[in-house]
Amino acid sequence: MASLESSSDASTTRPLPLGSAPDAAPARFMGATTGTWLKVGVIAVAFFWLYRENLWRLWEMTNPYNGDDNWKHGMCIPAIGLYYLFLRRDELAAAPIEPLLGGHFSKARIISASALIGVGLLLAFFGFHLLPQGEGWWIIRGILENSGHGMWAFGILVLLLDWGLAAFLGGLFISGYWPAQNNFVWDFGMVLTLFGAVLTTCGWRVMRIAWFPIVFLVCMLPWPQLVYSQVASPLQAMAARVSVGILQVTGIDASYGGTKIFIPQFGPDGLPTQDRTLNVAEACAGLKSLMSFISIAAAIAFISARPLWQKLIITFSAIPIAISCNVMRVAGQGLLDHYVGREWSEGFAHQFAGMIMMLPAFLLILLVCWIVDHLFIEQALERRGMTPGTAAPGLSASGNRTTGGAA
Repeated sequence: MASLESSSDASTTRPLPLGSAPDAAPARFMGATTGTWLKVGVIAVAFFWLYRENLWRLWEMTNPYNGDDNWKHGMCIPAIGLYYLFLRRDELAAAPIEPLLGGHFSKARIISASALIGVGLLLAFFGFHLLPQGEGWWIIRGILENSGHGMWAFGILVLLLDWGLAAFLGGLFISGYWPAQNNFVWDFGMVLTLFGAVLTTCGWRVMRIAWFPIVFLVCMLPWPQLVYSQVASPLQAMAARVSVGILQVTGIDASYGGTKIFIPQFGPDGLPTQDRTLNVAEACAGLKSLMSFISIAAAIAFISARPLWQKLIITFSAIPIAISCNVMRVAGQGLLDHYVGREWSEGFAHQFAGMIMMLPAFLLILLVCWIVDHLFIEQALERRGMTPGTAAPGLSASGNRTTGGAA
């Protein structure tokens, strides 16, 4: 019987093909299969071909060789986003791919689409009917009206097609047919198209990890010149006004008018001569440092393992930090001009003084990170896998390493 059973088992067992193995796993490179990389390559080639003019214009504006000084930080944005994805490559590989094709109506989709439609209609109505008709308001009115119309139209697309296809088609429409035709709008449509393509092909599980590098690309898009000037003007006036206050505290009888700072001058005989005039130019308004440090703060915050609300606090703290450091730079150059010499407020010394102020701004961003970590110890311990009352051996309650008998 034993010999019959063994012979029957042998007859039912079929040999495997040469070179094959049971349940062989597909080859992977950097956590993704060959098929996945092929799809990524096809989408990337199509995206670069479709937006080749936008990408070339962005290169001319942001390259470190002959680009615009206000936007040279833009070349670092994609690199930071790729590094973010590299750090989370294991999470991306483990996230299931669930294409979002819009066939399922969910409660969250209906609520979010309705909210977009309502907010968009309110913005369009507010911008068209409630804002003043004066000359200085037309840019703000235009931004609100166009944003409102785009938002409610996008909400309708979300309701009909879901978020992925809505973002993809909305980005294509903005890039080619949106009435407000300027480079920023076209480039924003490009980013929205990329967001929609990833969301449609991969789904929300992947987008929960990959959303930051895509949204972060907005920080490298140059603003329209009119909007840039409208934002820079109040910053110029504020820098002049606060700097004059600092100069007066130090004993210099300075004054200001608009964006100009007037420092009194005296001849050898002690009599007053023509005032020295320092102009807070548009380049000195602080927008360059503002955009740069928002990008730096966002990179520091989102690469870390902090909760989202802490990341947002760190990111937006760059706004008052950059503005304050720029005011101190303008006031410092006024002091150097008065006490040391005019050459310190012009030429290379002027640029060097601006670079020096980047160091305290960067240190202040790190200080905000330290304060956030130490004010909210419970969240910091939860990120380390501990509870507030039970720190691991050798660690203090704040998560710092202890030594000797104190442990």
